[in-house]
Amino acid sequence: MINKVFSLFLVFIIIICSFFMGSCNSYKEVKVNKVERVGVKKFSISEIEFFVELQIENPNNYKINITDGDLDLYIKDKKIGKTILQNKLILPKKSNEIHEILISTPLKNALSGTIPFVLGIIGKKNVLIHVQGEIKVKAKGIVKKIPVDFKENVAL
Repeated sequence: MINKVFSLFLVFIIIICSFFMGSCNSYKEVKVNKVERVGVKKFSISEIEFFVELQIENPNNYKINITDGDLDLYIKDKKIGKTILQNKLILPKKSNEIHEILISTPLKNALSGTIPFVLGIIGKKNVLIHVQGEIKVKAKGIVKKIPVDFKENVAL
């Protein structure tokens, strides 16, 4: 009797897992259609904070949450340090909208020689910003890491 109950339980678990695994196959790639604007919100000796406005298309039938990021910030091809994703982002299902992403890099733990380098570019009009790493996204309880490699000249 116990073996039959256990067998039925296993069949039930397999059916449930098959249902959820099948729904994962319906994932469609999220696209960044356009970089609308990039700008610096704060540029000081202690922190660099900037925003990126992106037109992002989510063709899926479910929302996607961008929850975290492990990103490196480069200025003029010099590594400044790790960035912090300041805002959590929700991409609504079947959407094609402009979203603002806020990123900051504290300079207190910056690499050696970074602060003089940053001070040297404060008066510049434009500077090459490069963000590289990966972001963590969550949809339907599944977490996935997506690579990011963004390079743009930014007005200071």
